[in-house]
Amino acid sequence: MPDPPPDPPWWRRIRWGYHLSLAAAAFPCSGPWARALAWVRTDGSLTGAWVAAVIPLALVAVWDNAARIQARHSDPDLWMPRIRATLARLTLYAGAEATALALPLTTIVYLMTGVNS
Repeated sequence: MPDPPPDPPWWRRIRWGYHLSLAAAAFPCSGPWARALAWVRTDGSLTGAWVAAVIPLALVAVWDNAARIQARHSDPDLWMPRIRATLARLTLYAGAEATALALPLTTIVYLMTGVNS
């Protein structure tokens, strides 16, 4: 019996429309978290802002991974595992976008000039 054909590579399995629509939907949700990170960056420290950004992102990434696995192995007639997986991915995108809005430019300026603005 011949071996079954291999799965296509991961870059062919990406659902581009799904991810782009989630990224667009997450953008308005990222505003409050970006303001909170900017506040920590301004009143606290740049390092504290990165810590405040990375720890929740790591926790949401674990939740996203668990929700994806649960949705993949659930009965196709069940909607809640897929809804939870979509909400987890939306939250992950919102956190990543908030971090991208609030921290990288300030970090680059600080590393290049030494000025914490």
